[in-house]
This record gives sequence, structure tokens and C-alpha cells, in this order.
Amino acid sequence: LSTNFPFVINLSAYEAPKIKEQSNLDYIEYGEKNDYFQYLIDCYLHSTTNQAIITGVSNMIYGKGLDATDSANKPMEYARLKSLISDGELKKVATDRKMLGMGAMQLIYDKKKLVKIAHFPMNTLRAGKANDKGEIEKWAYHPDWAKKRNKDEIKWFPSFGYGNGNEIELFVIKPYVAGSFYYSPIDYNGALPYANLEREISTYLTNDVMNGFSGTKVVNFNNNVPPEEKRKEISNDVKKKLTGSAGAKVIVSFNQDVANKTTVEDIPLNDAPEHYRYLAEQCFEKMIVGHRITSPMLLGIRDTGSGLGNNADEIKVATLLLD
Repeated sequence: LSTNFPFVINLSAYEAPKIKEQSNLDYIEYGEKNDYFQYLIDCYLHSTTNQAIITGVSNMIYGKGLDATDSANKPMEYARLKSLISDGELKKVATDRKMLGMGAMQLIYDKKKLVKIAHFPMNTLRAGKANDKGEIEKWAYHPDWAKKRNKDEIKWFPSFGYGNGNEIELFVIKPYVAGSFYYSPIDYNGALPYANLEREISTYLTNDVMNGFSGTKVVNFNNNVPPEEKRKEISNDVKKKLTGSAGAKVIVSFNQDVANKTTVEDIPLNDAPEHYRYLAEQCFEKMIVGHRITSPMLLGIRDTGSGLGNNADEIKVATLLLD
């Protein structure tokens, strides 16, 4: 029997991804294994709270879609603007902007005239090395950088303003952050460890329920230990007879005598429900703070505290503060 180790969580401090130029590459890697964008995507997909916050904030960024303050005075220009990019593409850009800290649009030209704007997945892009003026003239594309092989061909797209007027250009939304140049960090850095913790807790509890070590019967044969092949045969026979469709777990043990029979010891976690409830609340609260959400009500989550009065007042004030 294998030893049952207690569940241990390692909550490491957040470390900024490594960004450095390499002489043998024309593009700039993002992260230790050039997979930092994928890491952020995983934190979104596997953390319930993080996903809810990012989705909610992305929807707020999009709001009612693209608009212009002078649309009434310039209806033709406004109509052309609206025709350039669809609502769906704009929502994708807003989601990348919040989740990855950056977003990208591809500008499509025909005879040097802009005819369409579409979303471009930011996680598939890596910045080209800056020129002598400190400008990023182009971006490298690969569908999956983590799986990139040396023989894979890299496709390049010029940055906005650096194309010939007939090729696709990329306009990358990269807000200024002190100390950052090629890539802009996300605005919820401090919440990342808690997104990972929530993910680990979920995975552990699911595996504990589905595949946990919970033997319900111990069958001891205390008349010497038969050969390995015979042990397998007897063990399979016992399990076949004693386990039903529910798959109750049976431990079959072979011992030299009764004095050496198998014993099973559990290492219980005292007050387990309270322990996991505390961890879940900590994850939730830290991610709310890390994302600067002024009230959980903005995400459709009722606040159990006194709040700012009734729900309508809280939502109104919280929205003004968030804006």
C-alpha cells in the first residue's frame, strides 16, 4: 500500500514574466518558456472567480459598443466606422485587453484603403525587436508558441503605419506601464496566486471525491504469502465477488501471519469543510481586491455585508467608482 500524504498547497509569490532580447531570435519571448499568455488564459479558464471577474469587466469595457461623440453631425462617416468592425470582434478585443493586458486588431486594406478591422488573438503574437528609434515595426505570429519547433515558419505582420498599404497591419493596444516596453503587464498581478490557489483547490477536491483513497474493506489472507501471479489471481477474484456496480473499493492484503496483518491509517484534516470554506473566501476576496472590483454586485454576486444600502444604491455607487 502506498502512503497517503496530506494535502499541501504552495502559494508562491507572483513573479513577473521574463522578457529579454536574444541574439538568435528576431522576436521577444514572453515568459520563462515563452508561454506567459497561455498561463494567463489557464488562470482564466480554471478559476471560477477570476473568470467571472474578467468576463464581467470585459463586458463593461465593451459597454454598448463603438460610438462617436459627433455621430449626429457626421452620419456618413459614423456609418462607415460602424461597418469596419463588428460587435463580436470588438468584444474579443476587449476580452484580450482585460485578460492578457493587451489586445490586437488586424487592419485589412484594399488599394491602400482601410476596408475592415478584425480581432487578432493576442496570445499568438510576439513583438519583433525594436528599431534604432525604439519602435516595434512588426509582430511575429505562431498559432501555439509553447509547441513551436525550430523548423516551424514564423509569419510576420507589420505594425500599424509600417505596412505598404496593401498588406494586413496590426494595431496592438499596449497601455503604458513604467518599466515595461515590449509587453504590458496585466492590471491584476496580485490576484494571480489566488486564481491558481482556487484552481488547485477545485482540482484537489474533485480528485478527492472521484478518485480518492477510501478503502471500505480489508481482506486479509494470513496463511503465508503466495507467489505474485497467484496473488493477482486471488485479488481479482475477491474484488469481482465483493465489488458491485457502485465500485466499492476493496484492499486485498497477503501477510505472513495475523501479527503482521495490514493496517490502514487515515490522516484526516480536522474541520475540513471550514478549512476549505476559509480558503475559498480568501481567494474570492483577494481576487476582488486584485481586480479592483468596487462591489461583487457588479458581477451579479450578492454582498452579505451591510453594503451601501439597498442593492440598487450599491450597484449605482459601485459603478460610478469603477468607471
